[in-house]
Amino acid sequence: MIQRFCPHSHTEYSNVRLLDCINKPQDLIKRAAQIGLSGIAITDHECLGHAIKSYKIGQEIIKNYPNFKVALGNEIYLIDERKNNQKYFHFVLIAKDKQGFKQLRQLSSIAWMNSYWDRGMERVPTLKSELKEIVMRDPGHLLATSACFLPGQKVKTFYGDKNIEDLTSEDIILTDIGKWEKINYPTCRDYN
Repeated sequence: MIQRFCPHSHTEYSNVRLLDCINKPQDLIKRAAQIGLSGIAITDHECLGHAIKSYKIGQEIIKNYPNFKVALGNEIYLIDERKNNQKYFHFVLIAKDKQGFKQLRQLSSIAWMNSYWDRGMERVPTLKSELKEIVMRDPGHLLATSACFLPGQKVKTFYGDKNIEDLTSEDIILTDIGKWEKINYPTCRDYN
């Protein structure tokens, strides 16, 4: 059996600072199980408000889908220093266990305590040094990855491969479950 896990998804809890998603945790998790995923990580934008609800839904889902896993995570904004007019790099952290979830809570609390306004929006970034400090106290409890595709990443469209940065709302792409879907709102960010 092929294992497919969605490592980065958002729910309505991402809307704490910005309107980003309308998925309700219960609907997203149930749908992920129904389409045959082996699990899903909820990684809202610098928000762990979904965690208790998502955990409880995960416990219910395994009654019908015994191998399905719900992972708790966070999409943070990783920076070198807190200053205005900078790039905020999206970075996904997923807890592997209770200690990893504790680390997520610590990092999120620090980010919110040090939030500031930049370009008309409240920013809640995590310093790379803060991430390193928390993780190195007890390493091995978090999974980490970039949250976004890099420019140049090829995407299979109905009319052939395209770079992700060239996609428009007119494109139809092949999803990881083998279905063709029209893009709702394409985005691309620069990462180094």
